[in-house]
Amino acid sequence: MSVRNFWTIFLKVLGIWLVINGVTTIIQFVTSFFSVIAGNNNEARTIIYYVLLLIVTIGIYLFILWLFVFKTSWLIDKLHLEKGFKEDRIEGDFDYSKVMMIATIVIGGYIFVDSLPLFCKYTFNYFQQKRMFQDEFSSGWLFFYLAKSVIGYLLMTNSKSVVKYIEKQFK
Repeated sequence: MSVRNFWTIFLKVLGIWLVINGVTTIIQFVTSFFSVIAGNNNEARTIIYYVLLLIVTIGIYLFILWLFVFKTSWLIDKLHLEKGFKEDRIEGDFDYSKVMMIATIVIGGYIFVDSLPLFCKYTFNYFQQKRMFQDEFSSGWLFFYLAKSVIGYLLMTNSKSVVKYIEKQFK
């Protein structure tokens, strides 16, 4: 494997991981936006501030995804990541697709393991609140962690399709 291929794989995995973890940040912005609207603080300036902040945050994460996943070669050239290595090749017989598949499985497994306990916790809390006849429980986080668990599971089981899509976009 060449040094350039190593950095390509590393940056793509890092970019995907950053964007997936950024989904939590975006969800927090959305929930805080709705809490501001639900409160008595419905000033237009505050709402515009939250909307602009949400748009900028989503834009930053889309830029990170675009830069790290689709413009990896440009990033390697601009940051001079290939420089400083004594040899041009890293010993080992690695196939680019297989390494990307393993990385996708690891990221999917991490997401699944990270979100499944929280999904179980919020499910338990939901049924506990229902049993106590309190309808004030918000099920938004329950659905968020369910979706995150499903995404992690799908990344683990469909890693080949994800890698094919990334390779198609790269070519």
